[in-house]
Parts: sequence; structure tokens; C-alpha cells
Amino acid sequence: MLDGLNSHQLEAVTTDKNALVVACPGSGKTHVLTRKIAYELERLESKKKFIIALTYTNRAAEEIQRRLDELGIPQEQFWAGTIHSFCYQWIIKPYAAYEPSLLNGFSIIDENKKKKILNKLKEQHSVPYYTDINTALSREGEYLNFDSYNNNIAKEFHYNILANKEIDFDLLLFYSYKMLRHRKKIRSHLANLFSYIFIDEFQDTQDLQYAIIGQVITEAKNKCKLFLVGDPDQAIYGSLGGIPKTLKEIKKEIGNQEIVFKEIPGNYRSTQKIINFFKNFQSTEVNIEAIGKHANESGLITLDTLTNKDYLYKKFADIITQNLKNGVKPSEICIIAPQWYFLTPLAQKLRAFLPDVPFDAPEVSPLPTNRENFWWKLSRLFLSDITPDTSMNRFRWMKQLIADLNNYTNGSFGEEYTDCRRYLKIINSINSKETTGILYLEEVFKAFFKRLELDINDHYILLEQWNIFFNSIHSKYGSSDFIGTPNDIQYFKNIFKPSTGVVINTCHGVKGEEFKTVIAFGLLWGYIPHWNYIRNQPYHIAESSSKKLLYVIGSRAKMNLHLFAEQGRKAKSGYVYKINDQLAEIRFEYDSSFQ
Repeated sequence: MLDGLNSHQLEAVTTDKNALVVACPGSGKTHVLTRKIAYELERLESKKKFIIALTYTNRAAEEIQRRLDELGIPQEQFWAGTIHSFCYQWIIKPYAAYEPSLLNGFSIIDENKKKKILNKLKEQHSVPYYTDINTALSREGEYLNFDSYNNNIAKEFHYNILANKEIDFDLLLFYSYKMLRHRKKIRSHLANLFSYIFIDEFQDTQDLQYAIIGQVITEAKNKCKLFLVGDPDQAIYGSLGGIPKTLKEIKKEIGNQEIVFKEIPGNYRSTQKIINFFKNFQSTEVNIEAIGKHANESGLITLDTLTNKDYLYKKFADIITQNLKNGVKPSEICIIAPQWYFLTPLAQKLRAFLPDVPFDAPEVSPLPTNRENFWWKLSRLFLSDITPDTSMNRFRWMKQLIADLNNYTNGSFGEEYTDCRRYLKIINSINSKETTGILYLEEVFKAFFKRLELDINDHYILLEQWNIFFNSIHSKYGSSDFIGTPNDIQYFKNIFKPSTGVVINTCHGVKGEEFKTVIAFGLLWGYIPHWNYIRNQPYHIAESSSKKLLYVIGSRAKMNLHLFAEQGRKAKSGYVYKINDQLAEIRFEYDSSFQ
């Protein structure tokens, strides 16, 4: 279990204290986290205890589970997922009766529906459409917008959805904290149930999320330990409330219990040349040194400030073609866009220009963003490939699905291994000739419920979630964002396929990933960072956000990094975008061109 760990990693894995671990890019953060979880799972003394891992994305949770499978570690006493999934599964669902607003049932609102309601409210209150209305709540239940008028809109939004027996993720967090704070019974139960709570990417954790975990750890009085890992220099989710709290602040959150600081400084990913570039944007004092197989290779780092935006795709095509000739796999090349709306048009141009090169662009997923929706979970089973690599995940997904089904129908569908295998066989045996994604899902869902001898219309929550799920898909295809987006079943299935082509994504979308060659464009003031960090903000706020984004972009690359601050970008006001301030300020010896 401890084989192959360096001294810094070993120290983090074997500590028996609460720990805050700062891990630089490429240091093996996920490796350390997985080994620590495996180490603690093997040391569990009671079969009634659980170990919890909170990740920023479900994909990260599944990666941890996959690595534990490879280590041969049983996971019956392990749970991994996002903080929202955690709150729903362990607090809201079992204890909803303690919150008056949830007493008569509720559903979790889809992000697409939330956006529509907020846009309508902004229109009613004559607020510009681009205004960001933050619906997050403080520990005291106060809204967090700087403008009190925007707080009133957020309050009205929550009033409207609660009247419709709906909550969003922000209310999910607030009610969870409220229950833990005011109900010792709930705190005590979780404190006695959990042996360890792991937090991945702690720098992206919101204040209310720290408070939720703090309630459990404080109540546990050292019977449940806390292990946080991340990198404050990669804290790029400030707009969503992410805060890289200090050791002192975290200690206060857990009732002033002892917590130690650990550092993992070595970078196994990048050349020293790449590290020397992104260290220009570092705010911490962690000494990052290349210690991997690429450490002493040269690679290329270029900066192009002359190309017009209309010709970027040709430049990118040249770089991609040359990399492929040099033996770089398509999946080892990544193009990073400043915002998500750049993805689809760029992908379309490159696919037309390089028809023989595979591209993986997330574009815009047609499925709703709420992964707690029952039909989203069922769609994942119907749309994902059946392979040896996915078998364990599919089994876990089915176990979760059946647990939800029992809860929603008061049923007694078995959740044992043989039961889940039987239900998976039913799903695997259902076929449809439908080629349209939405119609395909409707047909296979109904077929599955027919085999279970259940009528969806007899169960209010399932029917409500069905309407939310499919209304969201129809709504997306009716919006301008989805013009030209395919609606066939293969497009739907691609959502769950592993990446095999050149990746096109945002810097937020590739956080945690690594590629041999990275191409980044839109490195312009107003894109990197976004105007929200510049307009009506002190300069240091914009500067900090800018450095973190550039740090993340640069640290994705193993060997080659091609940067573009292109010409020809203009705002509606006529403002001409210029090169990012921090990128313009640094003195670095760039290579003249790619080879």
C-alpha cells in the first residue's frame, strides 16, 4: 500500500492527525489521496464505520473509486461524491422532516430552469441580463451579493421555487448546515458513523461547506479525522465561493483540534522549463521542481500576439498536425478556451479543416446538470459503454439507483450484489431503434419500468423528476446556445465516453488534467480574468484571479505550451481587447516558433 511513495507523500499518507496537505501540480495529489484512503480503509476496526471523500466533481470521485478497484480495496465502507451529493444522501434525504420547508416533499431544481427563472426576474427588475445574481447563503442565511438589490432578487428567486416545492444547490447546503447546527442528534450520528472525511481540492470549498464539515468533525472530538488536499494557487472557483482557507482558519472550523500542515513539492508531470514559466504566477512559497521523466527535456513555449482571431484555427491546425507527425497522440493535445461559448464554433472549424483528426469537445451537454435526478442516473447506465473498465462503476451506479427507487416507491427491490447484477442484465438487454437521443431515452426508460412492473405515473417524485429531466433537454435544444448541436443517440452517448481525440475545453474544464501539448488562446484582459473580476473590483482581485488562471493553464502542459493573445477581439462597447496584464509583465525567453 505504501510502495512507490516518496518521502513527502509517505509522510502525508501515514499521518494519524487531522491534516492540510498542499500539493503542487503534478505532485501525485490523486495518488496520495487514493493511497491515504486505501490505508485508512484497511485500518478500519468496525464494520459500522464509513470513510467519506468529497470531490469537486463526480468524475474525480469516480477516478478515486477506479484507482481503489485497481488496488483491490473493498469499498463497502467508502463513499465518494460532491458536497451536494453528500448533503443530499447523508443529511437532507434522511432528515428532511426536521426542516419545515422540506416537510411536504421537494425536488432539486435543474440549473437550466434556475437560469430561466433568474433571467425572468432580472427582466422584471430591469437588471442587465449579464448581471451575476449569487443565490448562495451565509451561515446566518444572508445573501452574499455586494448589491442589496441583487440580494432581493436572490431572495425572491428562492421564495418562488420554495412555493413550488423546489430547492437549488444553495438551499441544499444551507438547510444541511442549519440541521447540523441546530440538531445535535444529526451531528452525533454522522460523527459516530464516519471514521475519516477527505476533501479533495480544498481551495474550491465554499465557506458554508467548511462549516458543514466542521460541525461533524467538531462533534466527533478526534473520533473522526479530516484530511484536506489541494493547491491554493489553483483556486479558480472564487466566483462560485471557493476559498483556500489557512491552517489557522481550518483549525477554528474543527473546534480548535490539532491539525498538521504537509507539503508535496515535486512535479512528476512537466519539464523544468514549463515549471519555470508557470511559477511566474505562483502565490505560495512551495518550491516546485521537475522530478519526472520529462524533467530535463526542452519542449517548446511560444507566445503569439499577432495572429487575428479569424485565423487562429489554422494556426492550431498547424500545431496539431506537427505534433501528430512527431508521434504525439491526439488525446495528449489540448486546446484551452477562455470561456465555454468558444468551444463549439472552434470545434466545428477544426473538424472541417482536419477531417481525419478526432476531436473531443464537451460542447454543451444536452443532459441536465443535476446528477441527483433519478432519470439522469438511469440515463448514465443506458448511455455508457459496457466494458471491463466500466463494470465496477456500473455496478455502483445500479446500487445507488435501486436505493433511490426503493426510497421513491416504498419498494423492496434488493440491493445485494446478485440483485444489482440482475437489474444490470435487464438494462443491457433493452434495445431501441430510435436514433434521436430524447426519444431513445424515453423508450428505454419505459421499457425498464415495464420490466420492473412499475408505473411511473403512480409515483409523484419519479414523475416530477421525469418532467424536470425531459423539460430541461427540450429547453436546451430550444435555446440559441444549442443551435446546430446534434440530437442523435450517438451524441448523447459521447457524453460518457473517455477522451480519445484532441481535447477542446475551458481552463476550468481541464483543471486536474495533463497533456503533452497545450494550446491556450483568448489570453486577453477581460477574458482572462473574466470582466466579473475586473469591473467595479480593486485591481488586486483581478490580478489574483488572472495569476491563478494562468498558473492552471501553464501547469496542464508536460512538454509544449503555445500561448495566443490574438488580435481582433472587440467588446460590444467597441473596447479592443489587449493581452492579459500579468502575461505581458513577465520576462520569459519564449521559443520563436513550433517545430
